[in-house]
Amino acid sequence: MKKLSLFSLFILLPFHSLAGASFTGTIKQVVCHTKHVSPLCQIQVNGNVSNQTCGTQAWKFSFDATTPEGKNMLSILLAAQIGKQQITLGGTGSCSLATASEDLRHAYITTN
Repeated sequence: MKKLSLFSLFILLPFHSLAGASFTGTIKQVVCHTKHVSPLCQIQVNGNVSNQTCGTQAWKFSFDATTPEGKNMLSILLAAQIGKQQITLGGTGSCSLATASEDLRHAYITTN
């Protein structure tokens, strides 16, 4: 039994370290900068973000819009904002792109 408990701890430990901020609601604003400023896009949401680790400013999440993944995220975010659809966002738990805005890990439109 002790071996099973230790095994469970080692399996679950990496997932805990990936835990970041989470949000389900609507998008307030999305801003993207020109390449002369930064490759980042940032997101403001309507409502509260839970499990915030480092996103202390109004722009709760950031992502790099120059990557294929970032372009996909931007498409999802804009579709949700324009359609006033509920979206779920998840953060990585770190603020490596902007010091006070959590790196975006995933985004998906939720059905009502």
